[in-house]
Amino acid sequence: MKIEDFYNLHRGKTCLIVGVAPNLKDTPPEMFNYPSFGVNTIYHYEGWKPTYFVGVDERLRLEDGAALVDLYKDVPKFFPTPDWDELQGENIYRFQHRTQGEFVSGGINASHKDALTRYGITYRRVMDAVFQIAWHMGFTTMLMIGVQHKPYDEKDSDRAHFWGIDKKAVSNQPNTWWFEGYKYFSQNMPGVKVLNISQDTYVPEDVLPRDNYKNWIK
Repeated sequence: MKIEDFYNLHRGKTCLIVGVAPNLKDTPPEMFNYPSFGVNTIYHYEGWKPTYFVGVDERLRLEDGAALVDLYKDVPKFFPTPDWDELQGENIYRFQHRTQGEFVSGGINASHKDALTRYGITYRRVMDAVFQIAWHMGFTTMLMIGVQHKPYDEKDSDRAHFWGIDKKAVSNQPNTWWFEGYKYFSQNMPGVKVLNISQDTYVPEDVLPRDNYKNWIK
């Protein structure tokens, strides 16, 4: 396949977006049977692989790139170009990273057929990129698990993942920085419903609408 072939490949379908927070254990991804997107260090999760993987952070490329392309040889991986061009491997699809402008530029958003190639997409967080790639693929319901964001009065809450504490991460990164992206895309993808079905989640419902994960097990 070419990256152009992913346009509307899953039109009208539901996808699962899997974060790496500690609450992932409460709604493990293997409970759900939907095409899925994994991000960041999800490759540490044993016994399950996402349908697709999205990586955009430079630190991830440098520290985890070799491991994730090795473990996810059979998983289509979406990396930005030219940022991640040095990382080589199987099943890599490179989308154009537009470094300037807003999420919608010149009236072109991620649902346009040339958004990942000719026009490119911009992002500030990895989930911004996931939302746009999933939208480009035609998904109309996006379920999120592994999304927690405990307040900072909890020790290391912002550096905790399902696999442990990321001691190299910058501490006290404001949750509002993540919430900004969640809210924007949950409200600005026409015809698309984004639902946080994570257990033990602290994301306000006006940022990410919630639903009970039991309604989506199949």
